[in-house]
Amino acid sequence: MISVSPKHPSPTPSPALSAFLRGIERRAFVFADLQCGDPGRALAAVEHAMRAFAPVSAVTPLSGWPAGFWSLLLAQPTLAGGEGGAPELASLGSGPRGALLLRLVGGLDFPHAAQVMGVAEATYRFALQRALQQLGEAEVSYAALGRLRERLHRQVKTLDEARVAELAAIRARVLAGEPLPAQAPPPAPSPWPRRLAWAALAALALAFAATFWKPAPPLPPGAVQDLPQDAADAPPAAPASTEADTIIHPDYAALADAGAGGLAEDLAFLSWLVAEAGFEAAPAPADGAATAPAALRVEPAADDQPRFEALASAERPLLVPVATTWPRLDPDTRRQLVGQARHWLALDAAAREDLRARLLAWDAQPPAERARRRGALAAWGSLSQDEQRRVAAVATAWNALPAEERDAWRTRFDELPADQREPWWLGPALGQWFSPVQPLFAYVPGSEREPLLAMLRALPPAAREDLSMLARRLPAAERELLRRELLEAAPAEREALVRERLGR
Repeated sequence: MISVSPKHPSPTPSPALSAFLRGIERRAFVFADLQCGDPGRALAAVEHAMRAFAPVSAVTPLSGWPAGFWSLLLAQPTLAGGEGGAPELASLGSGPRGALLLRLVGGLDFPHAAQVMGVAEATYRFALQRALQQLGEAEVSYAALGRLRERLHRQVKTLDEARVAELAAIRARVLAGEPLPAQAPPPAPSPWPRRLAWAALAALALAFAATFWKPAPPLPPGAVQDLPQDAADAPPAAPASTEADTIIHPDYAALADAGAGGLAEDLAFLSWLVAEAGFEAAPAPADGAATAPAALRVEPAADDQPRFEALASAERPLLVPVATTWPRLDPDTRRQLVGQARHWLALDAAAREDLRARLLAWDAQPPAERARRRGALAAWGSLSQDEQRRVAAVATAWNALPAEERDAWRTRFDELPADQREPWWLGPALGQWFSPVQPLFAYVPGSEREPLLAMLRALPPAAREDLSMLARRLPAAERELLRRELLEAAPAEREALVRERLGR
C-alpha cells in the first residue's frame, strides 16, 4: 500500500480556491450570523473557517470542497450557543438550527448536509423532520419557513456593500497567507460586582439547603470513613456501539474496503502517473492486491421494500434505528442501507471487527479531516472498476521503484500548479483532458455531478475534443444550458449535439 507523503499547496493562490471562496462567503456570513446573532463574531468565524480550509483544499477534490468548508464553519466554537437573528427559528437550539440552515442558507442537498453534520443521511432527514415538528409546535408554519427562505436568499444577494468589502478583505488575507489582524485584548472587568453577586447567591443556597440538611450520624470510636472511589479507578465504560450503529454509519460504504483508503488519498497523483509514466502496464501482484478495491464494493440492493416488516429476518435487526422512518426514506437510501446490511452479513467475524475498528478510528478524527477524506473516497468510488484496477496497478509499480525515483515523480507532480493537479482527482480517463472543459462543469449542483461524470466518460474522444473547443467559445450564460441539453439527450445523440453546437 502506498505511503502517502505530505503534500504542500502551491505558493500562488489557486484560481479555483479564489472562485470558491468568493462564491460561498456571503452565504457563509449569513449562516454564521444566524447561528450566533453577532455580525462581528460571524465575520471572525468565517475567516477562521477560510484559513482552515485553504490548506485542506489543496489535497481535497473539488467535489469535497463544499462539505469540507461547511464542516469547518459549523465547527467554529463562536457559533455554538448563540441566538440567531431570525425570530422564526428562536425555538430551535444551535444544533437543530444549524441543520436547518444548511438547507435554507447553504443550499446543501441531503447527502452533503449529512456529511457536514457527520451523521447518516437517514439520521439527518429524521433530525430535520424533528426540527420542523418543533417549529410547528411553536406555531411556525411551512408557509412562514418558505418566506424565511426567500428572505434569507435576498439577504445573501443584497448584502450591504460594507459587509461585502469586509468579506473581500478577509478572502484576500486568506489567499495571500497573511496572519490574522492583531486585536487589542478587551479591558478586564472589575471582579467585585460578580463576586458580590455570587456571594449573595451562595448565601441564599445555603439558607435553602439548611431547611433539608440532616447531620450525618457520628462515627463509632475507632471507626473510619471510606473515601469516595476515585474516578480514575472506576472501570471504563464500554462504548455504546452496536451492529445496527455500524450498519447505518454514514461512511460505511466508503470504508468497507481497508485497501481503498490509501489509493483514494493519492488518487490525483496516481492518475497522473498512469498518463505520464505508463506504469499501468506493470504486472499486478500474484495475490490480487491490485484488484481488491474493486472487488470489495458495497453494492446497493437491487430490490426496494417500502415496508420495514417486508425485509429479511436477518436484515431487520441491523436496521432497527431507522425502522420508524423507513417508509419516509427515499428508495435509493433504503436500497443502500439494505445493501450495507447484506454486506455485513456476508463478512466473517474478523472482517466485521476490522471494519468496526476502522469506523471507530474514523469517528475519532476532527470533522474537517473526515470531510477531506470523504471527498477523496467519493472520487475513488466514482471510478469504474477498470480504472480502479489501473490505479492500483500503477501504485504497485510505483512502490517498487527506488526511493530516489519515487521522490522525483512525486516532486514533479507537486510542482504542477494547483489547477493542473485538481482534474486528476477524476481519474486517468478524464484527468488528462478535463482542464480545457473545466469551465463548463466546475461547481455544478451535487445532484448533477455523478450523471455528468458518467456522461463525460461515455463520450467518444472526438466529441471530447469538440467539447474542449466549445468550452473556450461559450459565454458563461450558455454553459448551464449546454449542460442541461447534454444530460437530457439520449447517449447516442450527444456526440451529434456537441458537433451541432460547435458549428453554430
